[in-house]
Amino acid sequence: MMKKYFTILMMSVFVVIGGMAKAQLVKQKAKVEEKKQSDRDWVNSSFEKDGVYGACVNDAYEFLKGKKAKARPIVALVGTGVDLEHEALKANVWKNPKEKPDRKDNDKNGYVDDVNGWNFIGGRDGRVMSLVNREGEREFLRLKDKYGDIVKDGDKYYTYTEGERKECAAPENMDEFNYFNTMVREESRLLQASGAVNSGYNSQYYMRLFDQEVRAAFPDKKEFSIMDIIEACRPKTSPDLTSRSVLLAALQMRAGMVKDSTWESNRNAFLAESYITDLKKKYDRTLERFGVDGRQEIVGDNYLDINDNKYGNNVLLTADAKIGTMIAGVIAGQRGVEGRNNPIADKAEIMTLVVEAGGGEPYLKDMALAIRYAVDHGASVVVLPQQNSFYPESQKVWMSEAIRYAEEKGVLVIVPVHEMSRDLSESTFFPNRWMDGGKEFTNLMTVGMSDKNGMPSVNSNFGAKELDIYAPGMQVFSTCTGDTYQLGNGVPMASATVAGVAALIKTYYPKLTGSQIRNILLETVTSRKGVELEKNISRNGKNVVDMYLFEQLCLSGGIVNALEAIKAADKLNSK
Repeated sequence: MMKKYFTILMMSVFVVIGGMAKAQLVKQKAKVEEKKQSDRDWVNSSFEKDGVYGACVNDAYEFLKGKKAKARPIVALVGTGVDLEHEALKANVWKNPKEKPDRKDNDKNGYVDDVNGWNFIGGRDGRVMSLVNREGEREFLRLKDKYGDIVKDGDKYYTYTEGERKECAAPENMDEFNYFNTMVREESRLLQASGAVNSGYNSQYYMRLFDQEVRAAFPDKKEFSIMDIIEACRPKTSPDLTSRSVLLAALQMRAGMVKDSTWESNRNAFLAESYITDLKKKYDRTLERFGVDGRQEIVGDNYLDINDNKYGNNVLLTADAKIGTMIAGVIAGQRGVEGRNNPIADKAEIMTLVVEAGGGEPYLKDMALAIRYAVDHGASVVVLPQQNSFYPESQKVWMSEAIRYAEEKGVLVIVPVHEMSRDLSESTFFPNRWMDGGKEFTNLMTVGMSDKNGMPSVNSNFGAKELDIYAPGMQVFSTCTGDTYQLGNGVPMASATVAGVAALIKTYYPKLTGSQIRNILLETVTSRKGVELEKNISRNGKNVVDMYLFEQLCLSGGIVNALEAIKAADKLNSK
């Protein structure tokens, strides 16, 4: 941990002083003549009939002819808002049967006028947060007063007041201090900018010290080089992990890279008034941009208290509703209408639970409460925002408990993976099936996106055990805000495809649980095992291209198949 900390410090000091590969199908089934079809409906098509790797939804409906729909399953979209007045969606909007739009909490659930869902980032005055910051920034702001001004140097601790170095006691909670300087630092632009200021003060301290030492070592010399500094100031014993050694190493690197290796110019650059001033300005700009998201002003809750749970409003058409509207259109609505997309589950109802705005990362409290709201109000499927690489331990338990609650109630939870080219066996993202440290979640399904050719996204995270399934998510035609339609790309569209298939299963076989449906979906894919492909992967902080078999990328080894899933559900239901 110490080595990592000083590596970061060295990098910051040195900075101060100083195509995606297209996935290719190598092995595939014999090419068939592609039939003419509308691009807007390829997600519902099949390779056998149409020459594209869709989800075989049209074939599933052929199988279901003559069978009676037994339920209108509720799919809860936990994410952005949704245009519930869209011509293609309004007939499939979930309505809370016990609530009326009369400014009263008719069903006594703590949420006033939650007729179609709830906005967890809204205020009582009707306002809605326009952005949410990242989890790393929130953790920095939570802990900065404790640890933001402390610099560890060797085995001692210091603070800087107006540039003056003062030794201080070691933090009482060393685990939290180390967490702040490692995990939070990696995730927080604010901490990186704040740390640069501390590193700047530290560098100035040692530059003054070096200047004294080199003049004492060479009393007759008037001009010095950086190499003189290295000779005079290098520790006589083996190098330690102090800031002194880090800075000397950085200076030595600079001496080998630039023509100007005179000591005076480098010293003056560090000791100039503008050196610290510029670092502080950068921090201030970062703080202004990422430090405040309006949570306290607009929502007014304590986001660190899960029991402070009666907040928000019922505003569901938000500035970011485009994404949610497109996801909803893939899942539910009337099929066979000219000029529209064909949704997967025509009987499904959409419940909207808002936790996202303007990028950033949703508050874990909001997501946990949204899952519980969905379960308590009859949802069969819950679709979450993309996975996150950083969950604070104290809040992770809220999500674990909420997903376990959904599991107990038979609810399937779907989460799309990130597009970061990470191997999930080496990089942990949340939520995942093992996140509670105990029994594996059986109802949590992770989804990646694929294209018409049955190829996964070259940049999606992957894992032979950690990623469950691929689904169509590229060039997907769906609903958009304002009664419009357009093509969309992204793993949320793929998760919508899986959610739609799950909802279709629940329409005809409502007794099946979320865990059973997950197993069905995994066992009935359009297999792509044996297909060799190029994949972007992140290795040592760089994206490189490597060859993989499809089954090395996900647990199921294939793409969601509605027809085979419906057949399997029919067979299981008959037992």
